[in-house]
Amino acid sequence: MTCVTDEAARANLARLASAGGHSFASLSTRIGRNVAYLQQFVKRGTPRRLPEDERRALAMILQVDERLLGARDPWAPEAGAASPGGASCSRSEA
Repeated sequence: MTCVTDEAARANLARLASAGGHSFASLSTRIGRNVAYLQQFVKRGTPRRLPEDERRALAMILQVDERLLGARDPWAPEAGAASPGGASCSRSEA
């Protein structure tokens, strides 16, 4: 899965909340924010992106992949790159 745009994350949140029978107000309070927080995020675009901890909490509440709410794909090395055990970092003894 690739990351979604900020606009798609807002649309996904609106769709998922509605499908799950959740109001923006109830979800906002469940993540420790004021009742208007998620409504402002979806309708006004403020904040531009949800902070990581809030996004993760919403994904857990809604039981969805966090990337649907705007999380980026995790970084991974290119295929064929050294594995964690394959590279050595040694310092010279002086």
